[in-house]
Amino acid sequence: MQPAFDVDQLSRPEVIRNPYPYYDLLRDQSPIFGYRDYPPGTMPGVDDPKPSWVVLNFEDVAAVAWDHESFSSRDSLQEESSAPSLMLVNHDRPEHSRLRKIAAKAFQPSSIKSLAPQVDALVAACMDDFFVADQPVDVMADYCAMLPSRVMAYLFGMPPEMDRDVNNWATAFMLSADIGPEERQAYNVEAMAFFDTHVKEQMARIAQGKEIPGPLLDAFIRTEVDGDRLSFEEIVRFCMTATVAGAETTSFYLGNLITVFADFPDIWRTFADDPGQFDAIYKEVLRFHGPPQRLFRVATRDITIGKADIRRGDWIACFFGAANYDPDVFPEPYEFRLNRKNANRHMSFGYGIHRCLGAPLALLEAESTARMLRERYRQIERAGEPVWQDVSLLNHGLQSNPVIFRARD
Repeated sequence: MQPAFDVDQLSRPEVIRNPYPYYDLLRDQSPIFGYRDYPPGTMPGVDDPKPSWVVLNFEDVAAVAWDHESFSSRDSLQEESSAPSLMLVNHDRPEHSRLRKIAAKAFQPSSIKSLAPQVDALVAACMDDFFVADQPVDVMADYCAMLPSRVMAYLFGMPPEMDRDVNNWATAFMLSADIGPEERQAYNVEAMAFFDTHVKEQMARIAQGKEIPGPLLDAFIRTEVDGDRLSFEEIVRFCMTATVAGAETTSFYLGNLITVFADFPDIWRTFADDPGQFDAIYKEVLRFHGPPQRLFRVATRDITIGKADIRRGDWIACFFGAANYDPDVFPEPYEFRLNRKNANRHMSFGYGIHRCLGAPLALLEAESTARMLRERYRQIERAGEPVWQDVSLLNHGLQSNPVIFRARD
C-alpha cells in the first residue's frame, strides 16, 4: 500500500517547519530511497540534487556516521558546483585526520574558555542594542542573528561593522535564506574574496612580526602539529567553514533556546532559581530543538542497512534530527525533560570523527546568553506565534520569534 506520506515530500515547507511528525511516519520504513535535497553551498535551481537513501532511526544514523570508511563525506555535488568545499565536513581520512589534528589545537577547550570575557562583552552589547524590556522583541531579527556573526567577526579580526555581511554569507551558504541563485552565488563569491584578501594581509603582518586581530585566525595561521601547518588555501576555506557554520547554526540554537524559555515557563523558573541546571537545559534543547537535521554521505562499497541494499556510489541522508526523536532511545521524545539520563546522546553535534569541533564555542555563547537573560529579566513571555523557517531542512530553527522580556524590579 502506498504510504500517506512519501519520502520525496520531506522538502515541503510544512515539513521543514516541523519535521518530527513526518520522521515518525517514515521511521519504520528506514532506510527508504528517493529523497532529493541540496548540500550546503550548492544552488537550488542550478545544481541537480542526487536521489538518496534516508536513514531516520538512531541506531542506523549512528552506524552510518561512525563508519567513515564505508560512508564517505566527500560531496561530489558540492565539488562540482561553484561553492567552496567545507573543511573537515567534506573530507575523509587520511586528509581529515591531518586537518582535524591542526584545527583541534586551534579549537582546544582552554582556548575557547579564554574567550569568555570577549563573548560576554559581545552578548551584553547585543542585548543593549536589540532588547527593550517589557515590549515585544523578535529575537531572530537581530540578537540571534547578530551575536554569532559578531563573535565570528571578532574571532577572525574582521571590522565589527561586517556583522551583517557575516550573517548574509552564512544564510546564503547554508541555504536558510530564500534567495535566488544569482544572489546566493554573489554572496559566496564575496565571502571567499574577502577571506582571500584578509588572510593574505594578516599573514603578511605576522611575517613582519606584528600582532594581528582575531584569535582564531591567528591560531589557524600559526598552529603547527608535527611540523605541519595549514596552507594558505586551507586557512581561507577554514575561515569560510567556521564563519558560515558558526554563525548560522548557533543563531538557530540561540533562538530555539529562547523559545524553550518562553514556551516552557517552568523551565525558565527552574533555571532562574538554579542556574546550575543550565547544562541539562542546554543538552535537552539540542535534542528537542537541535538545529542540524541532516548531512549526506556516499557509500564507498555495497553494504546492507536494515533491509536496504545500499550500492557503492549511493547517497545516504543521515537525519540527526530524526535520531533525536527516536522513541526507542529517547522515550516520549515530544516531551521536554530535564531529567533525561541520556540527553548527552543527542546527535545535534554529529557523531564519530566528524563530531563538531565548534561545539565548545556554541556552548560559550549559549551560556553567556542564558546567564545575562537571568541577570536582567525575571520572566520571558511569548509575544506572538513563533514562525519556523521553511526554506531548508538542513537546519531546524526560527524565522521569527517574538517574546517579551520582563525587567527585574
